[in-house]
Amino acid sequence: MAGPVSKNARREGAIQLVSRWGGAIKMKSVFENGKLRHVAVCEKTGNTARKAKDLM
Repeated sequence: MAGPVSKNARREGAIQLVSRWGGAIKMKSVFENGKLRHVAVCEKTGNTARKAKDLM
């Protein structure tokens, strides 16, 4: 990777990230309690985290 990539850039799908379980990590936007949050989701296991780095 060429350096740190923002959460929004990861959400666009330009970089394919792989979790420790072998599934692809996708960034999703979730609207709850009146706020828009970005959440990292492992496609294989369904685990979620605030940052994609937490799933790697």
